[in-house]
Amino acid sequence: MVPGNIINNISQIFRKKPTSVGTIDVGDEKIKIETIGINLYKVNTVGFVEIIDSGMPVIVDCYTEWCGPCKMIDPIFAKLATEYDGIVKFIKVDLDKAPTIAKHFEIRGVPTLMLIKDGVKIKSMVGYSGEGKLRRAVDKMLKMEIDQFEL
Repeated sequence: MVPGNIINNISQIFRKKPTSVGTIDVGDEKIKIETIGINLYKVNTVGFVEIIDSGMPVIVDCYTEWCGPCKMIDPIFAKLATEYDGIVKFIKVDLDKAPTIAKHFEIRGVPTLMLIKDGVKIKSMVGYSGEGKLRRAVDKMLKMEIDQFEL
């Protein structure tokens, strides 16, 4: 029989916690926030920092123009952005044009979707995510406290 304190220590090691977004180096880049739909914005690094500091939960679509699955997410992302208008902001970041974000979050695959609340990355999802999975993740983020999230 394994003592309870060892089991607790093991579960603490394997439990991933939300992480602070921290400081992102924007250099001398000018802010770019382009509205591309209802509650949907295409941003550069400075725009990303500006929006995640707005106090509203944010869903970030980290993509590249050449990525097929990234394009498949576009209509789902646009639909959810409209439905969650005023509740969650939806932003898109082209990692080829914002490599600082890719480096900062150690993104190695696209598409990568990130849920950010109060300047804290709650969850990341790599690869194509269907509407149901993304909707459940957004709803969970809105209903739960940050410290209750397990990645």
